[in-house]
Amino acid sequence: MKKAKILIVDDEADIRESLNEILVDEGYKVYVAQNSEEANKIQKSESLDLILLDIWMPDCDGISLLKDWKKSNNLKCPVVMMSGHGNIDTAIEATKIGALDFLEKPIALQKLLKTISNSLKSSINISKLNRDFIELSEQACVKSLRGELKSIKQENLICIEGSQGNFLNIVLEYLFENDLFKLEADSDFDITLIKKIQAKGMNNLLINHYERLSNFSKDELINIIDVYSEHKIKVIIVDKRLNIFKSFLTGAKPFNKHFISLPVSKNTDLIPDYAKAFLDFYISQNLNMSYKYFDISALNLLRLNSYFLNIDFLDQCVSVLLSQTTGETINAEDINQFLSSVENKKQENTKNMQNNDIYRKTLRKAREEFEREYFSFYIKQGTSTSEIAKISGIERTHLYRKLKQLGLNNK
Repeated sequence: MKKAKILIVDDEADIRESLNEILVDEGYKVYVAQNSEEANKIQKSESLDLILLDIWMPDCDGISLLKDWKKSNNLKCPVVMMSGHGNIDTAIEATKIGALDFLEKPIALQKLLKTISNSLKSSINISKLNRDFIELSEQACVKSLRGELKSIKQENLICIEGSQGNFLNIVLEYLFENDLFKLEADSDFDITLIKKIQAKGMNNLLINHYERLSNFSKDELINIIDVYSEHKIKVIIVDKRLNIFKSFLTGAKPFNKHFISLPVSKNTDLIPDYAKAFLDFYISQNLNMSYKYFDISALNLLRLNSYFLNIDFLDQCVSVLLSQTTGETINAEDINQFLSSVENKKQENTKNMQNNDIYRKTLRKAREEFEREYFSFYIKQGTSTSEIAKISGIERTHLYRKLKQLGLNNK
């Protein structure tokens, strides 16, 4: 993993040397500047992860330098101000114009390291999984996938079984980059489409609407794909039901064909391997992210939960846990918390949909539905009818009648 880059800006040589020595020992790549001119040169030429900036310097104070960086929109990392005891108010003021934090001199070692760690974490941005994962990961499962994808690039017909999502997109990008003509849902798959594809300078046709093929006989479909092959156009078919299509084409030999499933969808034993691969990839892509790993309980839970047969859901889980877990270890409890939050969001979305449905009903029906839900809430809590009458402001005799109309029984 590459080292995080930290710039120390201070006119006092002793402080620069002391901080430099400490941070180098901690594994950081350190740059030092004794004035604003040197600081500007380094800040423009290096992709820094953090700047420790002294407030008072002879040529230009740190506040003015920070303002200049902010004004020019040339600041891409957090800044921590350093100040003597008499400058604390100024340091606090600096946070209002963009400084993340401040350190009071003399700087205690533990305070320094903790502030740096927190500041680096503040700039962590777990970006979306991309094709670099397939190209760069050295995990055995991904290397195997990479080898298989390389071997099928020249096939005339490529069938990919799996759901639409980000991982499918990066597989398609890895295979074909931008050379992919997508068949629209309302377009016909026939040989007249060839000229249109060639006019756009493309060599690959993507069909992700399986129903566009359902009206063909086996011979008709083979003939069309064969014609596409003769025109040097590959056909890529994506669907969750490709087992049907695979048996449909059994014995067809006019062209080379290959069937592949997206990872983990067919093999639960691969779930832990891809979880670790995602984790390692995200950490390697962000210098400021601390090391984390899954313990055995977490890996077993991932393997046993059918949710994670969807590789995009597995990727989502890993990226969320990276940002939410504080320690090095990700355990089964962390995963259960993630699953609970997903379930809560589903329930909330369902409730919101149900709430929206109420506006499509007549006022009478909407009011009746609300009243049923209102009184059911108190009945489930064990509230007596007399208490419900007080809370709702409804006369008790009328309330008995209302509950009966709504089919509710408070006994």
